[in-house]
Amino acid sequence: MDDPVANMQSLLDTMFPKLIGMKMTEVTPDRLRAELTVTPEICTSGNVLHGGAVMTMADFLGAAGTFLNLPPGATTTTIESKTNFLAAATVGQRVEATCEPVHKGKSTQVWRTEVRRDDGRTIAVVTQTQMVLARAPSNQDLLTSLFQGKPLAEQKALLAQLERAGAGLYRVFASQEPDDARKQELLRAAEKEEENAKTLEDQA
Repeated sequence: MDDPVANMQSLLDTMFPKLIGMKMTEVTPDRLRAELTVTPEICTSGNVLHGGAVMTMADFLGAAGTFLNLPPGATTTTIESKTNFLAAATVGQRVEATCEPVHKGKSTQVWRTEVRRDDGRTIAVVTQTQMVLARAPSNQDLLTSLFQGKPLAEQKALLAQLERAGAGLYRVFASQEPDDARKQELLRAAEKEEENAKTLEDQA
């Protein structure tokens, strides 16, 4: 059975948040939770949890939440993060971060992460903006877009033009081909393209 928490933890374990001991506890498109136990290695002076550890938790959760809501093929990157530090967490305390969406837009998403100590005290609130980076269109997508929304006759005429352009390219390739057998194959391909173009033009 697919386990979203385990899947996200596997991703996390390949990244920097693993070094601070961050563990995922809930993963849905509308809420993510993670926790860690404060250790001396992730503290600043006075055995107090370093602010960078708090921001690391929030940054991963905000990006992960956006990722779960992206359209196919899109990616994301952080463009702004604001942190309000409200209290301290010390060695031995467990902290939990809860991240929920404020805005899910087509070009940006905003996520709010609240980080609490195990006694319920809020130690930080982080608001993070993620940019949605659309997938670059493939060559096939670009070609398909040329035909979308056009009447059938216009589509046929456009395809005929492309066929004739292809025939011209085949002839250029043939003129530069030293092997006679390959040259003849290219010329036959050019003739086929011309035949296709004529068929389309007769139907337009």
